[in-house]
Amino acid sequence: MRRVFPILLIFLLLASCAPRPSVTGDLSSPPVQYASPPDSSPSGEPSDGEPSAEPTPEEPSPSPIEVEAYAGPLYHAFFHFLIAYPDIAFSTSYGKNLDRDCVTPTEFRRSLEEFYRNGFVLVNLNDYAGIGADGTVTKKTLMVPVGKKPLILSFDDINYYSKNHGIGICDKVVLDENGKLAMLTVPEDGTDHITYDNDVIPMLEAFCEEYPDFSPFGDKGLLCLTGYDGILGYRTQSDSPNRSSESEAVKPVVQALKDAGWYFGSHSYSHFHMVENKSNDLEQVKRDTRKWRDEVGSLVGDTSIYIFPYGERPAWDDPKFLSLIGDGFPLLMGVGITKPDAPPYEKWAGNYFFMDRWFIDGTSLRRYPDRLAPLLDAATVYCPEERDDMPITAPVSAGAVYYNGDPVYRAVTVALGGDVSLAGSLGARLAGKGPDAVISPELASLFRSADIAMVNLESAVSDRGEPWPGKDFAFRADPGVLDFLCGALNTRVVSLANNHSIDYGFDAFSDTLARLDGYGIGYTGGGADLERAMEPYVVDVDGVTVAFLAASQIAPNMEWYAKKDSPGLLMAYDPALIVEATRSARALYDYVIVYMHWGREHEREPAAAQVITAHKLVDAGADAVIGAHPHCVQSFEVYNGRPVAYSLGNFLMYNHYDNTAVVVLYLRDGRAELEIIPCRAEGALYTSLAEGRHADGLMAFWRSLSPDAVIGEDRRLR
Repeated sequence: MRRVFPILLIFLLLASCAPRPSVTGDLSSPPVQYASPPDSSPSGEPSDGEPSAEPTPEEPSPSPIEVEAYAGPLYHAFFHFLIAYPDIAFSTSYGKNLDRDCVTPTEFRRSLEEFYRNGFVLVNLNDYAGIGADGTVTKKTLMVPVGKKPLILSFDDINYYSKNHGIGICDKVVLDENGKLAMLTVPEDGTDHITYDNDVIPMLEAFCEEYPDFSPFGDKGLLCLTGYDGILGYRTQSDSPNRSSESEAVKPVVQALKDAGWYFGSHSYSHFHMVENKSNDLEQVKRDTRKWRDEVGSLVGDTSIYIFPYGERPAWDDPKFLSLIGDGFPLLMGVGITKPDAPPYEKWAGNYFFMDRWFIDGTSLRRYPDRLAPLLDAATVYCPEERDDMPITAPVSAGAVYYNGDPVYRAVTVALGGDVSLAGSLGARLAGKGPDAVISPELASLFRSADIAMVNLESAVSDRGEPWPGKDFAFRADPGVLDFLCGALNTRVVSLANNHSIDYGFDAFSDTLARLDGYGIGYTGGGADLERAMEPYVVDVDGVTVAFLAASQIAPNMEWYAKKDSPGLLMAYDPALIVEATRSARALYDYVIVYMHWGREHEREPAAAQVITAHKLVDAGADAVIGAHPHCVQSFEVYNGRPVAYSLGNFLMYNHYDNTAVVVLYLRDGRAELEIIPCRAEGALYTSLAEGRHADGLMAFWRSLSPDAVIGEDRRLR
């Protein structure tokens, strides 16, 4: 049962002789013990069973724990369910996902020990964010034992989906014969296997029994539940043939969890993509919310907490975001680890509160030990012997599969082209003669065969607007070109950060955004406001997340700058914002690709500003930096092990030169390897793969431009 106020109710459990732990918590010393009267049995009778001539001494009155108001940062860390049986999990095809997203029981226990050593105590989110009768959300003062720091723990997808049976995780939360919380796993022989030491709920329960001062107010953790396959391992969803009996079976488990200090939040009903999948509109969100309330809320009780699936948060003013608040979820949680020495991100907005949660999993333990340092020492927590001896210093193993215990990597491929403007004569040729008239089938096939294709969309795509006053060149393509980008090139994402996206004004720009949304083409580097322009577009390829960002150092007018409350582009004359966006994406996704619009037209060597910006982006976490705008191919570089292509030239746009380049990135083992594809450009009208002596000559010339990269005979940067 949660005990928030009065605190004295908790303290009645403690005897005055119980030793008080230090602020740092020393796990080498015995845990806090509850005192019993000396020389007495539990019944209070003398231990030798003989009558006592003296009255039995009374137990000393307990002393309340001294508390104080806490004014520092509040950390919120989250885990998924545990890799309960690592030897099984890492022998399955799902092992790579578990390795990335989860921790082992050993690592979870070590995490709790680290929290304790660092002076944290568990608190409840509802004691931090208060909701008034009028719906106003206010920040409340947390009271903690003197010298301690508050910590919120949450646990995602505690549903134990039926599809995951047999992959090395537990199957269900249960109560044992004594009413104690435990885990049930049913192996192949069909027997019930009850455990207490291989998943989050019984392990945290046991740790708090061992160290009661870790949970001084009785708080445990926030359980974040979906509903499409039931909850807590019980098939309670609407299409379950055993829904009624399963719902009855889970009720005592839910009550036991509440009594033990656990509480619940919505992780959506269907765990859907709220941002990346544009088909999930406002009505979809509302239906999903209603279904969660009907099928999950009816079992676990009311909650005001919503945890965004995949950490995808719509823009603050997006109707989907606002609908969650209106439907009773004003406490909203995302995912994000700030840079070292920065406090966790929070946003208080009167009618809602948003908080980022720090993820603790195989990825963060390997890749972000410096950022996790305020909470724990990643090297102490990480257990390589349970992860096929993978050392903590190894890069994140996105895309890894395991064969006989050895990691084998399938590269995620990304094809990138330079400037694309399908306006004017090129657009007319495309409309009149089709894709084969503007790009060779072989080159188009290269784009379609990649997992992800990206270009720089250097025009408005609209039938609205007027040319921007004073511009020498204003480009506006017919909306039909999106059929070509989607179909012939399978374009997944475009950069809008360039000096032509707003050529026909903001009405045409807004129309371009809407049409891209309608085609399911992602965009970055521009948007309805500065926040949207800074957001990455993220593509998930078989569990590997690739984030794309874009910015421009070329703009014809300051009105084109995206601002807090007005549309536009992400500008980077001062690269601070794109560097900040890169750091934020680095904390969330497996790979970060930054596309820049920069440099001087027709210059073969990058300007100093390009080089400085590229290096800052790599230092901030970019896996590759790709550039455009100079209309010609500039040099290539490898900086700190990361490839930089300073300019790819014009891909499908009027070309002053008979050549251009596209590149293919191979993303594997935490690295991006870049291959250069030389191409022939025939004026404004046709682009094809370069062959023979033409291709060899281009590669020789580009090698001469690129002293900071070794370009092998296979055309890959070393």
